[in-house]
Amino acid sequence: MSTQNKYKRITESGIVKNMHGHLVGLIVNSHTSGTVKITDGPEGGNAASTVLTSAGACVPANYAVTEIVSSGAMVAGSHAVTVFTMTGAVVAGQTITIGTTVYTARATVDQTSAAYDVYMGANTAEFLDNLKLAINLTDYAHNVGVKYGTGTVAHPSVVATTNTDTAQTIRGRVPGTSLNTVATTETFTNGSWADTTLGGGTGASDAGVTTGAATITIDSIVYTCVVELSETLGATAVPYQFLKGASEATMLDNLLKAINASGTAGTEYSTGTLVHPTVIATTNTDTVQTIRSRAIGTAAETTAINAIATTTTMANTAWADTTLGGGTGNSNPAVTTDAAQFTLDTVTYTAVIVLAETLGLSAVANQILWVTSEAVFLDNIKKAINASGIAGTDYSTGTVEHPTVYATTNDNTTQTFVAKRVGTGGNSIATTETLGNYSFTSTVMASGTGANGRIMHNTITLGAAERFIPFYDEAFDTGLYITVGGTLDATLVYD
Repeated sequence: MSTQNKYKRITESGIVKNMHGHLVGLIVNSHTSGTVKITDGPEGGNAASTVLTSAGACVPANYAVTEIVSSGAMVAGSHAVTVFTMTGAVVAGQTITIGTTVYTARATVDQTSAAYDVYMGANTAEFLDNLKLAINLTDYAHNVGVKYGTGTVAHPSVVATTNTDTAQTIRGRVPGTSLNTVATTETFTNGSWADTTLGGGTGASDAGVTTGAATITIDSIVYTCVVELSETLGATAVPYQFLKGASEATMLDNLLKAINASGTAGTEYSTGTLVHPTVIATTNTDTVQTIRSRAIGTAAETTAINAIATTTTMANTAWADTTLGGGTGNSNPAVTTDAAQFTLDTVTYTAVIVLAETLGLSAVANQILWVTSEAVFLDNIKKAINASGIAGTDYSTGTVEHPTVYATTNDNTTQTFVAKRVGTGGNSIATTETLGNYSFTSTVMASGTGANGRIMHNTITLGAAERFIPFYDEAFDTGLYITVGGTLDATLVYD
């Protein structure tokens, strides 16, 4: 705040002060068509300017898009399953074989017991509980030498899941057909398997369903649709599994979540599934899931984006094309930024059909939305340069006010830019573009005159009843210069 104000009568243009200070206000004594322009600097001068002109439509950059469509039921991959059932008491020494691993019932188990010996306990229920502990190697430190023998390891092919007092369910560790032939035999007098193999198909033994007809591939990542996630069964999580759920609509919802690593890992898709590095899943319906590229770029980058593989083995499910930007039906290629940019000074702006953040991606600073027409696009350019309008709607979040240039007047075909500082220095501000049917006045701004300075208040036209204009102790750094138009008699208050 000023501590000692000074007053200077102003009747013509000239320098008021040659150093820093504060501008307090202007007392208007009288004027005839009076105007005032106030500059932070040693002289008036003019700011450099340029005009961006549209002679027709440009080609904004765009993200590649495709979709996968469900036209009916598909068959998700599943884990082979079988059940061991007890009909009477356990007999010591009798065995249960799963694959090549033989579990032996024992009346006692201690630290000297052999691997895969299983404590019989007081009844069949306790034996089945202990068998489950041994198959899964649950809590080895507490159970070894108590529930099962030393050296026991988790079964490599199966997990023991739900059990009752008389039955133990066994599932394959991974979905598909590869474990259907795992042997399931026994020497029990009072117990039996549903079939002689894990996926034999008799009674409670169900074969695992192939995953070969349940995959969706995007780029190098293969997503597998399953009836149950491996980790839900107690097996190790298998990344990029996603749950089919009750319908194809739910399947597409879970695919979206898997691609974006949203939703709940371990419930809708498997733990260890990461955000897809090159695409994002956007809008979907009960039958259609839309996929967009995560990036736009140069012609070479765009070529690579458009070539991203999109294939499926699912019945009644099809991609619009075999690549992300293949161009068939609702598959549309990405459009390069090479012909969609303009530069003011050191800041480059990109015209886009859709903002990255609108797709659910991270905002990309200095994107400007092309929408409806060139006239609206020019309006959005002005908003982006001045950081007015609505960030995230007219231009991208993270776009800040241009450091050296203002966007001033525009119409349906032109946008004027003016340097923030007066003087010849503004004549070196770069103005270049690659926008089709657009052009700047030149490759640099022009018409800047005088020493470098800052316009504090551009031309103020005084009103008939105006008597005092407050400037609220506005700071100036290098000097104070007043440019007067018309006939003016005023008093400038400053310190």
